[in-house]
Amino acid sequence: MSTRHASFASYRSLIFQPTLAQPAMYEDEKSCINDDLHCKRKTYNTIEIDHLSNGHLPDVGLRPWLVVLGGFCGQFCSIGMINVIGIFIAYYQQNQLADLSPSAISWIGSIQSFIFSFSGLFCGHISDMYGPRWVTAGGCIFITVGMIATAFCEDYYQFLLAQSICASLGAAGLFYGTTAAISGWFSARRGLAFGVAASGASIGGICLSLIFENLSRKSFQAAVYAMAGVLCAFSIIATVATFSRLPPPGTQRYRLVKLYIHPFLDPVFSLYTASMFLIYLGLYVPMAYFASSAIADGIPVANALQIITYFNVGSFFGRVLLGLLSDKMDKFILFSIITFIAGLVSAPFWYYSHSEATVIIVAVANGFCTGGILAMFTALVAQISPAEEIGTRIGVFSGVIAFAALASLPIAGAIVGTDGNYNGLKIYGGVVLIAGAMVAGSVSFKLSKVERSCG
Repeated sequence: MSTRHASFASYRSLIFQPTLAQPAMYEDEKSCINDDLHCKRKTYNTIEIDHLSNGHLPDVGLRPWLVVLGGFCGQFCSIGMINVIGIFIAYYQQNQLADLSPSAISWIGSIQSFIFSFSGLFCGHISDMYGPRWVTAGGCIFITVGMIATAFCEDYYQFLLAQSICASLGAAGLFYGTTAAISGWFSARRGLAFGVAASGASIGGICLSLIFENLSRKSFQAAVYAMAGVLCAFSIIATVATFSRLPPPGTQRYRLVKLYIHPFLDPVFSLYTASMFLIYLGLYVPMAYFASSAIADGIPVANALQIITYFNVGSFFGRVLLGLLSDKMDKFILFSIITFIAGLVSAPFWYYSHSEATVIIVAVANGFCTGGILAMFTALVAQISPAEEIGTRIGVFSGVIAFAALASLPIAGAIVGTDGNYNGLKIYGGVVLIAGAMVAGSVSFKLSKVERSCG
């Protein structure tokens, strides 16, 4: 039996078993055990509590990897749809919404990202109470209806209602339901499991972008119909393959403070949330503006739209490889390094890239880093959270960074202005990513300090 397990067993015997008065020689030992357990309850900064109470998570077997398949399909639909927002923005600028400014059109993608992230507040808690399958089933319906409705849109407000709100609610249900399910099945291989599931987002981005590029030449409606059919099929698979390890507790009393404020009493959780807020201010900027900036540099429209495909190819390798690597080293250190590199890719490398070849290289490199960030960020929340609160904490975390996602693209669009100069946008994206990387690095330092204080 390990030292931690032995300490926990000793603690239970001292507290819960009726005994005679203990000799004074045992008082110091009892005091040490009480202090150790108090420290673990206070910080939530390891998964040892879950190991002591529930046993080690499976990590192997058919059922855990079926849940990963559900996560793959869920992210194919959810993040995969978010990954191609740059194609839609570039298309709308050239066609349906050509009379509007880049900043105004960017609100379609910005609200889409906001609704997707903010919905985690509710999707995570519902998943914890009733199980993830109900959330993913609702996501399947909303994303399909939203994309079909987008095909009929002509006016600005219609795109906001169909694509930014309805389809994004569906994407949120698919993402948060499947993510919460994976967290409950893996421990030692959690990074690999999240990486494999997150690769679905890149595959989804590649497939959806290719569908749109080829069919939009015939008609916008045909392209969106085809995308809706693919999303519906994959979301059904995600719903069927997703189930929780522990039986859901059912309806629980709604306590605002306990659910949404109490997690921020953990300094590690608060610091990580702050770092991700900064990162989200710049994370989606390249994804949304690669195609538009390429067109402004004189690259043909057809070739510019294909840059999003190259971005998603890089994202695929970043999600899988960095997810696997995160199981071998300190996750927060790796996360901060990759985020710092993503900032450098934007400024100065994207800043000085104006030819088609150099923009493609930058898109692949940025996709690799962005894929790693998106593959790891929920795994990091799970690492510093109690098992029974993972879904809720992911939701709280996402609800906060949703406001950064809401502001990021309009800020970037306003920097571009009406003159079509994207240089300031590139600098902005790089600076906020580097700032977020620095704060994320301090999270690892804080974790090490807490672990040393707990012995």
